[in-house]
Amino acid sequence: MTERPPTAPDRPLTRALHAAAARRGLRGGDTLPDVPELFALVRDMPYARADTHEPAGIIAGWRGTCSTKHELLAALLAEAGLRSTVMACTQEIRPPAGAPAELLALSGGQAVVDVHTYLVVHAPQGDMTVDATWPLAAAAAGLPVNAAWEWGQDQGIACTPLETWAVPEGESVAAFKDRALRARYTPQELERREAFIQGVGRLFLAQSR
Repeated sequence: MTERPPTAPDRPLTRALHAAAARRGLRGGDTLPDVPELFALVRDMPYARADTHEPAGIIAGWRGTCSTKHELLAALLAEAGLRSTVMACTQEIRPPAGAPAELLALSGGQAVVDVHTYLVVHAPQGDMTVDATWPLAAAAAGLPVNAAWEWGQDQGIACTPLETWAVPEGESVAAFKDRALRARYTPQELERREAFIQGVGRLFLAQSR
């Protein structure tokens, strides 16, 4: 009996992303997105709180903040055979002076504390920093957008990191981030942070319709 060649991995999340993007008119055909397009599709999801940290649910909701976007991207890259490490860092958010008035108003003129997440992708060309937080449309608001994936080249991190950690493999990103936030910031600071993120999410969702 002649042996058949091994089949390619099923890549269910990538297929779900392709189908969801096709429904939104963002891509067509039957070919699955390559790695640079996986990055672009996740990056350009509206910045807003997802209802879940499960990758399939993030795709279904088609939105995410830094944590959920990078959890999804890490899972998609794993299907493509790429290992990545989720990184977390403290930051102080200060909308740029040229940002729209609505965005400036959300911060109340004060720094907003947060723990940001991004990826280090262990690519064959070398480790590379990847940050898919802000969609291309956010560039108009002066926010730091990474326009392209270039193999082996670090992307800009969407903040100025203060303290930085690698999230241990297998640990919940949400739980790690929650512990870091509660260990460093007051309940009042965390309340302002939540109000800011929710407000930014409403602003971007409104712009994406």
